[in-house]
Amino acid sequence: MKYFLLLLSLFVFGNTLFAQTEKSKIEFKATAFKNNKYYLAGYYGKYTTLLDSATANSSGRIAFEKDTKYTEGIYMLVDKDKKIVTEFVMDADQHFNIAVNLENPSKSVIDHSPLNLDFQAFNSLLKEKTEAMNTLNGTLAQQKTNKDSLEVRAKIGVIQKEITKYKSDYLQKNPHNLISLLFELSLPVENYFDLKEETVILKTKKDSLDYVKQRYFSAIDFSDPRLLRNPFLENKIDGYFNSLVVQTPEAISPEVFAILDKTGSREGDLFKYLSLFFVNKYVAPKIMGLDKVFLNINDHYFKGKEYSWLELEQKEFLKRMDRILKSNQIGALAPNLFMNTVAGTRIDLYDVNAPYTVLAFWDPTCGHCATEIPKMKKVYTDLWKSKGIKVFAININNEEKVKWVEFIAKEKLEDWINVSPATTVIGNYTKEEVDFQTLYNVSQTPVFYLLDANKKILAKKVGFESYLDIIGNQEKQLKH
Repeated sequence: MKYFLLLLSLFVFGNTLFAQTEKSKIEFKATAFKNNKYYLAGYYGKYTTLLDSATANSSGRIAFEKDTKYTEGIYMLVDKDKKIVTEFVMDADQHFNIAVNLENPSKSVIDHSPLNLDFQAFNSLLKEKTEAMNTLNGTLAQQKTNKDSLEVRAKIGVIQKEITKYKSDYLQKNPHNLISLLFELSLPVENYFDLKEETVILKTKKDSLDYVKQRYFSAIDFSDPRLLRNPFLENKIDGYFNSLVVQTPEAISPEVFAILDKTGSREGDLFKYLSLFFVNKYVAPKIMGLDKVFLNINDHYFKGKEYSWLELEQKEFLKRMDRILKSNQIGALAPNLFMNTVAGTRIDLYDVNAPYTVLAFWDPTCGHCATEIPKMKKVYTDLWKSKGIKVFAININNEEKVKWVEFIAKEKLEDWINVSPATTVIGNYTKEEVDFQTLYNVSQTPVFYLLDANKKILAKKVGFESYLDIIGNQEKQLKH
């Protein structure tokens, strides 16, 4: 979904993203800077954007002055080649200067910003600990016994705990400042499983999961504008949804709604960014069936709504994806297909009588099809045919009948129901009802679906090798 990510990035350059009240004056100095142009850059979620530019004077001093303040977060000084010179935090006061040590950033001199001193101290610690862990990791392959390897791993574990303790201690002393927020956003999921209160009694796995889920976002205010001025927010949210939420649309959708409903104004940056983040996450998910979450988000927040920030391309994208996903959801009745056999005889999908039907949309000129269709034929012959599974193989390319017939003969596909789209469909049907490529989201080939006896969709866009497992699970559910 690179296209949609590009659309999301259109928002990065809005002038209102970083505006607050009062003035900001930030200075950097290094002899190497003199007379060169530099940029001030900041994060907008995982994206970065250039915010201002300035040319250093003859002594190497760069000054960025602004009549309004920037939102607190992680920012960067960037050179004319767009390479990061140094990274720093934008504090609340925004009147500080940094004498940059280009050879050793930990030796940079910071004035009038305790927060940047804390940031510098943590980065120095992190660099030291990371180098120590890398050294230990490098020795693992040299260990001769399991005992030696375990000892090395134990030492790595000690260092990791030291970093965690540093963050924990800092959080307790400075619960509300920017660096504490950054620490919260970057905490891994497993850290939340550590019991902090001795009075907590967890009797079941569900109790434990609920406890972790309650803690996970407890320190996060989803209307806090600082959330977007660092690159950690998406990973934080992904950790929650990928590890702590049951992977079904019914479980995921209300969790998404709960977050979006806490972001404040529908015209604000956080709703803008996170609504499109979730759209992008679930419009083409890795797990089958989770595209229903996209449909739920679109229905709840976008369909029939108008936002000043939503570009025309984005509106069209949402409408198009809604159109091509809503008719092929897992558990839904598969749309009928109006087809002709090789001989020209009319046969529709609903005419097929079988306990299970596999739909195979393919093209005889498609190289990938030439590889996958024979593989499916072997699985069909070895495993499916004896179970009564039928293959409804749709050649989507009516222009290549000769190649189609030749391929059927070559690969011995005569046991399949080989069809191509009927050129004329007689009946009270709309154009949308016969547009199989939209109905089944066939934007490339091959595309496969598994249907039950009632033509309900059991699987789509997963390897056909797993269909027997899916059928087995389906039959177990029916027995219960």
